[in-house]
Amino acid sequence: MTKSLLSQRRMAASILGVGINRVWIDPEALDEVEKAVTKDDIRKLIKERKIWKYPIKGVSRHRARAREEKRKKGRGRGPGSKKGSKYARMGGSMIWVMKIRAIRKILKRLKNVQVIDRRTYSKLRRVAKSGFFRSKMHVISYIKEHRLNLKPINSIEDLEKYEQEFIQSE
Repeated sequence: MTKSLLSQRRMAASILGVGINRVWIDPEALDEVEKAVTKDDIRKLIKERKIWKYPIKGVSRHRARAREEKRKKGRGRGPGSKKGSKYARMGGSMIWVMKIRAIRKILKRLKNVQVIDRRTYSKLRRVAKSGFFRSKMHVISYIKEHRLNLKPINSIEDLEKYEQEFIQSE
């Protein structure tokens, strides 16, 4: 074969919808392919299975599946495999759940010992749901700043003191 089959290969690639390197030409039909000059000729050769495309290679999932099975058994989960803190590995929603539960719990405690009234409690729960409060201490500082408290409160220790008084009064 003196002449390269580049033009035939290019036409076949465009017909098959693949790259030039995925076109296979039958070595026994090289002279036939060499004579093909139009796309119709190439289509006829494709129909006769003298030209076809290689399948996609792809990446095998075998090793990945084997590794997943081992990890289900607990292998490869030790401290040497961990990157990031406990909370970084936890995922965003779990951190949110932990934070909002703590904030709602403190709001409930504040309402029960009558540091805030029920309307304020309802408003602060909505504010908490929007993700405004960073922490329990932020809730207390917000209440102080906006003068929403019925009793003086500076910290969580004050809240515990009020709870003790509330328990004794009952």
